[in-house]
Formats: sequence, C-alpha cells, structure tokens
Amino acid sequence: MSGLRQGVRRLLSRQLSVADVIELALWLAIPYAAAGLVWAYFQTEELRHLEGVLQPWLPAGAGMAAYLIVAGLWPLYLVFATVCGA
Repeated sequence: MSGLRQGVRRLLSRQLSVADVIELALWLAIPYAAAGLVWAYFQTEELRHLEGVLQPWLPAGAGMAAYLIVAGLWPLYLVFATVCGA
C-alpha cells in the first residue's frame, strides 16, 4: 500500500503549466463529446420535444440546438431518467 501511496504523491506533486491543464481538458472532452453525440443520436423523442420548445426562439436552428443540448447534457439525462423512473 505504501508503494501506491508514494506513486499517488509523486503524481500529485508534479507541477503543471496552464497549457498542460488545457491539453488534459481537451483530451478528456473527446470521449465526453463522443458519448454525448451517440446518446443524442438515439434520443429522438427528447430531440423532437426540445426542438418544439426551441422553435419560437430559433426558427432556423432549433433542430441543431436541440441536438447539441442533448449531446452536451447527456449525463443529466441519465441521472434524471434513473431518479424520476422515466
């Protein structure tokens, strides 16, 4: 256990520049965005409902906005579906 603890301390004590943190965030965003796009592709009912809500404000881009909102907020859709029993 002490070897694991030393390894974690060594990892956490490493100094990172702002560019390193931005690069890490971008690398972590790739699987998040991919999972969101796949999730949104299969949620046609949610997309149609959200597109209908957005239609008065974005007549030309309601479909794309609905798709991007569902793709970006896919973890919330998972949590709400589990909590609300939908």
